[in-house]
Amino acid sequence: MTSMGKTLRVLNVEDSEQDMALIARHLQRGGYDLISDRVETAETMKVALESREWDVILCNYSMPQFNTLAALALVKEMKLDIPFIIISGTIGEEAAVEAMRAGAQDYLMKDALARLAPSIERELEEAQNRRARRTAEAALLTPERKYRVLFDSNPLPMWVFDRDTLRFLAVNDAAIAHYGFSREEFLDMGIEDIRPAQELPKLRQVVSQPVPGLNHTGIWKHRKKDGTNIDVEITSHPIDFGDRSAQVVLANDVTEKMHAQEQLAAMTQQLWHASRLTTMGELSASIAHELNNPLATVGLRVENLLMQMADDHQARRSLEIITQEVDRMAGLVENLLQFSRRSHRQVSTVDVREEIVNSVEFVHYYLRTRKIEVLHEFADPLPTIQADRQQLRQLFLNLLTNASDAMPQGGKLFVRAKSTWLEGTEAVALEFGDTGEGIAPEDLAKIWEPFFTTKPEGKGTGLGMAICRRIVEEHGGTIEIQSEMGRGATVRMLFPATANGAAANLL
Repeated sequence: MTSMGKTLRVLNVEDSEQDMALIARHLQRGGYDLISDRVETAETMKVALESREWDVILCNYSMPQFNTLAALALVKEMKLDIPFIIISGTIGEEAAVEAMRAGAQDYLMKDALARLAPSIERELEEAQNRRARRTAEAALLTPERKYRVLFDSNPLPMWVFDRDTLRFLAVNDAAIAHYGFSREEFLDMGIEDIRPAQELPKLRQVVSQPVPGLNHTGIWKHRKKDGTNIDVEITSHPIDFGDRSAQVVLANDVTEKMHAQEQLAAMTQQLWHASRLTTMGELSASIAHELNNPLATVGLRVENLLMQMADDHQARRSLEIITQEVDRMAGLVENLLQFSRRSHRQVSTVDVREEIVNSVEFVHYYLRTRKIEVLHEFADPLPTIQADRQQLRQLFLNLLTNASDAMPQGGKLFVRAKSTWLEGTEAVALEFGDTGEGIAPEDLAKIWEPFFTTKPEGKGTGLGMAICRRIVEEHGGTIEIQSEMGRGATVRMLFPATANGAAANLL
């Protein structure tokens, strides 16, 4: 959590004062007192970097006279270690990867600035760790007297181990604090004792090889006293410890950094997934429109034939089957059109409880005949949301029918609504939970993919959940699904609440 009132020196490489002001507001809401400046050319940026120390550089990806890669090159040329974060309205995956390789620590879209303060906090900590690591690595190369002082006081974990026995010979205070073992416990153990079993063969192989000097051995898994596994970047150097051949080690915990990189990769994948969905939607619309006319023609011709045919005619059953299949194809076409549709939304202030009640009433007979009992759990009062009523009804109807299909022998459907928070703002949380068959783990990750369905052939198009996600995300919300086989499934959604708006009491 960001500290309140913490001074942050920000250099904005930005050609828009309006965007700079928007960024400043987000950081001030994050608890920072800002000292900031704006530059938009290489010359003004160099002057700013020479005249003051900066905590972070926030850079627009592309400007008329300057760009991110040139700014990164200038920082590198001046040999500065300042967290560099790209903020852009649009940036492709290849451009983002190129910028990260050139030295940028993170990139954010301008419509996702809620992540800015946490990203800066993380990168400031990473910069501090890099400085500590450089100090520690310098300590590995200094004479014994300086080494001892730097070893004991270094903020990063360090230890010395015997190369023959692999036993710990010395540990610093940072290692004791970070790993949770006391000094006595460390000195009763060897380096194998803080490694997961699967890494021991690799460890023994590396330790058996001669180390000529300062050596970066990469990232390893270590085990803390409480059993937690962490990712650790290891740097070591051979030393003589008394009469023993030993090695001094610097351990930098990069667990959060690795997690952040995984999150970045996941976000990039989501952006490209969204792009693919857009293309698929356009293709779906084209196919659906092409199918509509011939389907309508076939349907009308078959209907005319049936009207002219006697009830006991031997071909009548075949024509009725054709009619059923044409209706099923028409339903698929309508789903394709709905999936691809980007019509203008009619947004109004909506009480979700009212729309849920109306949707349940709409399919009341359908649910009753399938022995589905719907149980409401609505908070009161509950904030309103800004939404398109028609799209909300489609969302709720999709979820109600999906839950019903998952309970072929009947069951209970729990519908809950309560107030919560979404990225620091008031929100409404909705849950649709069933007591049905559940979703297999291997299918759960695919549930949002267009045309993927767990229903029997002919029972579903595989577009329902993709449409649900699109509706929720177009309203600025989030949606997720949790399930266990045999224990039902629960769909959870969050929608931003109307500012200062509360729904009336329905109960």
